[in-house]
Amino acid sequence: MSVNAIESGDSLAERFENLKQRIAALNPRYRAFSHVAPVDPALLGELDAERRAGRARSAIHGLAVSVKGNIPVAGLPWTEGSAVFADRVAERDAAIVARARAAGGIVVGTTTLSELAMYGVENPFEPMGLNPWDVKRTAGGSSTGAGVAAALDLATVNIGTDSGGSIRNPACHCGVVGFMPKIGALDLAGKPNYAPSLSTIGLIARTVSTITRAFAALGGGEGGAAPSRRFLLPRRLVDSMSDDATLALFRAALDRLRAAGIDIVEGEVDGWLDAERAAGVISLHECGQALATMDLARASEGIRKRAAMAGMLRADDVAAARATAARFKQALRDAIDATQSDAAITPTWPFAAPLIEAETVPVQGRDVPLDPHRNCFVRAANAIDACALSLPMGLYPGAGVPAGLHLMAPGGRELRLLATAAACEAALPALPALRL
Repeated sequence: MSVNAIESGDSLAERFENLKQRIAALNPRYRAFSHVAPVDPALLGELDAERRAGRARSAIHGLAVSVKGNIPVAGLPWTEGSAVFADRVAERDAAIVARARAAGGIVVGTTTLSELAMYGVENPFEPMGLNPWDVKRTAGGSSTGAGVAAALDLATVNIGTDSGGSIRNPACHCGVVGFMPKIGALDLAGKPNYAPSLSTIGLIARTVSTITRAFAALGGGEGGAAPSRRFLLPRRLVDSMSDDATLALFRAALDRLRAAGIDIVEGEVDGWLDAERAAGVISLHECGQALATMDLARASEGIRKRAAMAGMLRADDVAAARATAARFKQALRDAIDATQSDAAITPTWPFAAPLIEAETVPVQGRDVPLDPHRNCFVRAANAIDACALSLPMGLYPGAGVPAGLHLMAPGGRELRLLATAAACEAALPALPALRL
């Protein structure tokens, strides 16, 4: 189901029958989908006729689309991965789903996620997707199933949400591309928004080209933006937070980018880790406000614990976090402008996807808590409504799972970031084929 499917001579009926069989074969093991949608043969025929008449609706015409389980899809269970909403069925599509259908996309199901899209590595109500590179290791979250579906080629366009790395984390661990635009770049209407200062809708796919085309088709904008030829590298941050294997992969990726004519300029961004922590406070506060309106009797212990922790926050803690985020937002713009760069470049995670049950990870000779260390590169982007993207930069030699390269730019520069990511993708090594 590649991005070039609209040019394929095969009928959509044939291709979607093959996809149905692939989902049936792989989903029981890897759990990409919580609910698989029936595909209407009449719709396939209509889209086929339009394609053959040269009237494709968009670049995603005839492509399989998955939707994260916290986004309503009319007629499908809309549980948000929680027993709190176990009996709910969506009455109507969210705006982004309606947009995908209007663009000729074919919704094939809703994907598994952390409960209520609040990060967790396990979900007792709806089991989360498993990493297709190593099922014992995390596949990331909260848009877990979207990353797994992309990696297994079960859907071409995978719609997710990101309030603290939730798109970029699974993209990193599953060896695909995850793109987070600024808040509202893709229509949020109809989607629960438990962290409105941080959360946005984004995309996961196998290539930057697919994401660029899908972003345009879904209303994000298109244009001939030129790629950046210069990145800002906060080296002290990267060197102090990453383990040796990540540093080796990252330095090899930088060498490839330099060989492709991209400049890497070193310069720290004041307050990066402070902003990461601030995002955590803001997320806890805003999610706590949402949880306070719910009956959590059927929620998991982790969600109830989160609600209790949120109740302990003080108003001045939240105000201080918002002020910290505002300072970092300006600091990033200043650092990028001062170095004439367009994006900051780091690894996506500072270590390989850990074992699902892991609580600590070894980094430079010491064991550090998995949380919040895992967030050190990704969550600051949410604190400042940036746009950000993760793409594969290789496999960890020991663990055999993918590593991600992370690009972050001020919000509003999405098209430039996508063009830049395409240039990086062309310079980086392709991952080997998955062995399923």
